[in-house]
Amino acid sequence: MKSIANEVEKAEDVIPVVILNWNGEEDTIECLRSIKRSVPAGFVPVVVDNGSKAESVERLKREGREMFGKILFLKASEAGGRREEFQEYRGEDALVFIENEENLGFAKANNVAMRFAESMGAEWVMLLNNDTVVAPEAFQELRRFLKSYPNFSAITAQVRLFHANTRIQNCGGDLTYFGSRKYKFANREASALPVSDFSVATFVTGCALLFKYKEVGALTEDFFFGEEDYEFSLRMKKLGLEMACAHGAVVYHKGGATIGRNSTRLGAIVLQYVSRLINTRNHYSKARWQATRILAYLYLPVLLVRSGIDPRRSVGAIRRVEAYLKQNRGVDRAEFREMISLQ
Repeated sequence: MKSIANEVEKAEDVIPVVILNWNGEEDTIECLRSIKRSVPAGFVPVVVDNGSKAESVERLKREGREMFGKILFLKASEAGGRREEFQEYRGEDALVFIENEENLGFAKANNVAMRFAESMGAEWVMLLNNDTVVAPEAFQELRRFLKSYPNFSAITAQVRLFHANTRIQNCGGDLTYFGSRKYKFANREASALPVSDFSVATFVTGCALLFKYKEVGALTEDFFFGEEDYEFSLRMKKLGLEMACAHGAVVYHKGGATIGRNSTRLGAIVLQYVSRLINTRNHYSKARWQATRILAYLYLPVLLVRSGIDPRRSVGAIRRVEAYLKQNRGVDRAEFREMISLQ
């Protein structure tokens, strides 16, 4: 019987799996090892190093050479080459390694890999957090899902917690009317999932996301880090494109690489408010955006208390957010770093 991997004969059938690394070589290597152990299904890992330290890059290259028979090393400027140059790197024993000269942020770095995907002729691309481990049959299940349900333009895996690996982190989620999102099956045992191939979603995270990038477009570069998945989901809804979680494709997420690890508590909240309100302003009607904005500010004191911050600081935080919204349509690297350092 012909395997799924053997059926992948054309460049457009190959699916690049984009793994972004920024000084996280331990996690990235473990992620690559899990991909190498997975059932072949025409997925090729594409590591994008986002300006890591030299020792992180060198270790990744060394470990990559030990794991894969063929490795294509590229600079970001070379990612948009000619299709014929990339054809020999479509097999299950291939790795693509793209180096950015600086930290471009989450969206811009992933978009570099999408230029490579377009150059090799791929129709789909998958974003995969470097702090994930894929179950052996995850890619095979995703490939089967694509063939069985061609109406979906974006598919997320069933994302489970890494250390409590029978517990679900999310199966995608739903956008709510006033600018938030609600995860599906969050913190429930995997046995609680319905006996079905999928659940429809209106919100997906970038943790393990497979999508038709030519239909949807590149990730927004309005934000240096964060909110790309929310904007992606809003855009999918506006375009009338359907999304789902493929229950059979399991990915385990360590969940350690977050803004919170490198920011103050107040800084993380202000960044969240600025980014979310920019997104809703860009996609909602004026009336709906204003209602969302007011409700968000009313909730802010509660959020501060839950974060161990004096709620009287709400007024200053709101003034800061308002001032920022009047002058900006996004959050660049310098603004991101300033914001997450707020005391």
